[in-house]
Amino acid sequence: MLRILSLLLISTFVFASSPIEKEGLSGHFDLGLNYTQNIDKTLQFNNVFLANYKHKKSAISLNNNISFISKTGQEEVLNKGVQDLKYSLNTKRLAADLTLQHLYDISRSIQKRWTTGIGLSFAVVKSDIETVRFGISTLRERETPIIGEQVMNTRMSGNIDFSIKLLENVELISKNHYQPNIEDAGDFRWKTNFSVRLTLNSHFLFSFNNTFNYDSIPEIDIPEMDYQLINSISYSF
Repeated sequence: MLRILSLLLISTFVFASSPIEKEGLSGHFDLGLNYTQNIDKTLQFNNVFLANYKHKKSAISLNNNISFISKTGQEEVLNKGVQDLKYSLNTKRLAADLTLQHLYDISRSIQKRWTTGIGLSFAVVKSDIETVRFGISTLRERETPIIGEQVMNTRMSGNIDFSIKLLENVELISKNHYQPNIEDAGDFRWKTNFSVRLTLNSHFLFSFNNTFNYDSIPEIDIPEMDYQLINSISYSF
């Protein structure tokens, strides 16, 4: 337990999928905890650290998102994480993005996956109450499974992101990504993240996060779908 908590506090940085509004340095630190007991007992820690820097039309984001999962009867702690570096050139509604991502997920038999991408996104709706944004990009990925040989793929990625303010301090956020392999139409991924954010004051908020992943061609003995529910408290700066 102490080892998990220590690792959580050593996390580094990650990426934001929508243009940054605040000039200068901004970001947030999230710490989440979930406990489930039915047939098995499952304890899950999640940590997100995000740092953004914006200067005029340019923005850089660094992001780290990690989870540690402990289940009854399993001595090894499962861990998954993603680290992103992103550069964006933004106008009022249009953004051009360059991204570099590192992902690992022991639960899905992925030792590491490096992805580079270039793309465009456009804000169809943008106001103080709601935002709807569409994006498309090309991805080049190199994946090393825990068992097996390294593979290289080129994918297209389409995304739809939206946020809606229900109340002054309550916001709904959804991010959806569809990623087909351009050389194999039957090989695709879908990821949906849905969050409810409850603002407590200028620095703290509660966040209820649901993430759904689907991979049409997973590793052997790995299910096509997985689901995560994380409740966290966030400090923003």
